[in-house]
Amino acid sequence: SQLDSPKAQHSLSEPHLFGMGVKGTVKKIPAGWSQRSILSAGYGIGDGMMAWGERMTKFNGKKRVDQRYRDTTHSTIGFWTDNGGYYHYATGSKKNETYEEVLPKVKAYHEGLNVQFGHWQFDSWFYPKDTKHVLPGGGGGGVTNWTALPTVFPSGMDGIQKLLNVPMVMHNRQWSPTSDYVKSGKFEWLSGPHWAIPKDPIGFFTWFFQQQQGWGLSMYEQDWMCKEYDGTDALQSNISLADDWLRGMAVGAERSGRTVQYCMPYANDILAAAALPAVSNARATGDYFHAHHQWAIGGTALLYNALNILPFKDGFYSSTNKQVGGQTVGPETHPDREALISVLSGAMVGPMDGIHLLNATRVNATCRSDGYVLKPDVPLRTSDECFRSSAATGAGRLPLSPPTTKPEECFVYHTHSDVKGLGRVFYLFSNDDRPLTPAMVDLPSSDAKDSYVLFDWYTKSLALLKPSNSLPPSYEGTRYAVITPVLTGGWVLVGERSKYVPLSSFRFEQVSASADSLDVHIVGAAGETVRVCATRVTSKGSLAAELVCKKVAFAAGGGWKLVRFGV
Repeated sequence: SQLDSPKAQHSLSEPHLFGMGVKGTVKKIPAGWSQRSILSAGYGIGDGMMAWGERMTKFNGKKRVDQRYRDTTHSTIGFWTDNGGYYHYATGSKKNETYEEVLPKVKAYHEGLNVQFGHWQFDSWFYPKDTKHVLPGGGGGGVTNWTALPTVFPSGMDGIQKLLNVPMVMHNRQWSPTSDYVKSGKFEWLSGPHWAIPKDPIGFFTWFFQQQQGWGLSMYEQDWMCKEYDGTDALQSNISLADDWLRGMAVGAERSGRTVQYCMPYANDILAAAALPAVSNARATGDYFHAHHQWAIGGTALLYNALNILPFKDGFYSSTNKQVGGQTVGPETHPDREALISVLSGAMVGPMDGIHLLNATRVNATCRSDGYVLKPDVPLRTSDECFRSSAATGAGRLPLSPPTTKPEECFVYHTHSDVKGLGRVFYLFSNDDRPLTPAMVDLPSSDAKDSYVLFDWYTKSLALLKPSNSLPPSYEGTRYAVITPVLTGGWVLVGERSKYVPLSSFRFEQVSASADSLDVHIVGAAGETVRVCATRVTSKGSLAAELVCKKVAFAAGGGWKLVRFGV
């Protein structure tokens, strides 16, 4: 891949050739300018991608941090108003109500359900653009001033923040050549043919991110990245400006204490983020309800996670209700898959249901009672077994069983949690009916024999892991299993069966087992009650008939408690 200045380079890939060079649109190469590329190798697709990502980030000086819980916005469930959601360019059935009137009612509804959203997201509907006709889905003109439309928030951005009082993710798109920022003359701009770009991105964005005092702005969402690049000649003809644009955005956000989300990026935008600590996540899908297989993020996650970027799945509807009155009526036919993939992504979890239409049980299955998401340790990714099986068939894709004339892609994903004293717990998702095998989570069959128990999340059944495991499809047709180790004394910790990630290391601090007992240290939120389950493998090599579950109540201060099974 490109190692530095990725926006200045283009790549070539053919069956027997790959290469990189200066992009053909560049008009001048300054004296002394150079480019570097990297050839990286590793064993296996997942490990090979991570080895490449480690080299990329190390070279570019980006420290690898735990983006999953970087701040409240990354850590908690959030209410999103993105394209495809209820409140995207719609405020409900009462057409004369403003967003300022509607959104506080929505928040009160959430609180009444005891769903603790820790952040919100505002999409492109809140700011003025250089067209009177915004297309369905929010397409249309460029930004003329990044602040509230009076018809949306009559009291302004600080006014709506006082009403909602939560950290905010806020959307932006390409800059209009007629924007107030261009007209002000404070900064020099390069315009045409469609959009504009500041000539000094670091100077502009450092100034720009000082203008949102009182907004609660936590994460800046830069959308339509490909559109701004394609529609601004200077970004293509100037060899360094496109990289400077991304660097200026990230530096300005970092100096103001904010993070950045990329949306609709090119691959070299993602490569540029290998040098930009403020870029914590990027959209890994097309827009909700407007893209084929928009939930299928496993392949993209291989690239993003390698560069320490979380793959955000986009918002979703949590229920199967028709969302009448919103921009997108739906209904969502696979809300469990939406919620599950969101949690396993390690990024934000963003329901977008209208008022009185949220599925509180499903949303609360993603998180603790205080809204902190119970995540795996790393984002899910496509299993290496998909690539191995694909190479074996020579088809590039895996056939379904029985074979069809149009084979589906291999949607087998996995991730894990590492819990001290317990070891590695695997989470395996499959969107088809192929048998589940240890190799799908990179676990050798020899290591798996009699050493792991497979928990079917949907049926709640338990079985010893075998070389080949058949799981019935869920009511949505998908399969989801948790593979947990057998400990000393035959103890098997199943964890919180009602949560999508039953054994998150964010919840379970430490586990220790002996012949007689199983001790589990768990962390709880203030006033939370946690139900933890465990079982045993008998001396005859079979699972005990009874699953033992214990409830643990936390006081007002939260904290940690010890749960003991056995003696």
